[in-house]
Amino acid sequence: MREARSPDVELLAATTSKLIRPFEAVVLLLQATNLVMSAVNDRYRPEVVWVVLVLGLAHFLLAVLVLYRRGPLTRGHAWTFTWIALIFVVQLALAHLLAPGDFAAYGNGVPMGNYALIPLTVFAFYPWGGFRSTAMRWVIEAALVVAISLHPLVIIGLTRHWDFTPAHLRSIAQYAIWAVVWFLTGKGIAWLCRIAVRVEKDAMARSYEVTLGDFHSHVEAAARRIDAGHDAREIGRELRETTYQRRRQLLLQEDNVGAVDIVKNAIRLHGDRLRLLSSPSIGALTVPRERAIVLEQGLADLLKNVVDHGGGAVEFEFRLDGDTMVFDLRDRGPGLTPAEFAAPASTMQRLRRRLMVLGGDLSPVPSPSGTGAALRLALPLRERR
Repeated sequence: MREARSPDVELLAATTSKLIRPFEAVVLLLQATNLVMSAVNDRYRPEVVWVVLVLGLAHFLLAVLVLYRRGPLTRGHAWTFTWIALIFVVQLALAHLLAPGDFAAYGNGVPMGNYALIPLTVFAFYPWGGFRSTAMRWVIEAALVVAISLHPLVIIGLTRHWDFTPAHLRSIAQYAIWAVVWFLTGKGIAWLCRIAVRVEKDAMARSYEVTLGDFHSHVEAAARRIDAGHDAREIGRELRETTYQRRRQLLLQEDNVGAVDIVKNAIRLHGDRLRLLSSPSIGALTVPRERAIVLEQGLADLLKNVVDHGGGAVEFEFRLDGDTMVFDLRDRGPGLTPAEFAAPASTMQRLRRRLMVLGGDLSPVPSPSGTGAALRLALPLRERR
């Protein structure tokens, strides 16, 4: 059986997973920059400079690809090990392409010194072992830092027949220091991620207490009333109303609210008393909070009118006319007379006044079937100037 993980670990894993892809893309982009600049700053044999430039272009294309697809670290161990091996192979191969007498970056014969150091940031950030074992993660990270720090020893050894000078050793020590700096940079990002997780968790806990803290008592009270013989359908409607209000509180906390969520919440309020004959296709449209509040309450009122007076069946359609949302609702009831719609104290007129303040409107439209009420709610997405 899989061991349950704490909320902190779950949230940290989820946050890291979302950040890994853009983080990998940035690393590949910086590696591409290192390759191109190496062709300018390091002295290669003239006939092989194109190899460095092609490698730079390949890394740039990989960075773009990772933004749209999954990167190596999230594709499994084989891809991860392939990327790590590539880091070592590319730097070792390019060292053999240098012109005689050129010692490249850091003065130790290692071209593009930061090429292998930059990935240490994402390696330090990456959740090796899925945050299941801290000891295993530290072992992997330490091994990577040591391997990359000592990589110049291998390069110099192979290119100079293992003949090291004091200058080489000082340069290798400098390279190792930078390896630790890049690694700690990644650890710093991971630390900021953990802070974000704690803030997110605390915000979620507060939001739960504010909006749902007393919901359990409503459920228990409903169960006791059912046991006492009260009407279960009436209690169910009351619970649905409570659930609707709690969802509404959560929904309307955002600065921009998904129009689909607004419509769904208004429909859920009425449960099985409402039957949709057609459903609106809205997509990923979002609505500013002030307008979302009016729209959500307005749709709930219009659908309540369908349930109470329109037979419970409704044709519900949506379209976007420029920057104006247009909702058409048609029921199968007795219809709505002009006098009933225009009554100053009616729900329709109260809703219309709220919509008009925001540049919208509520108006009756001819019903295609000639029966029932047909109403059109229009609301601009933003204030008109």
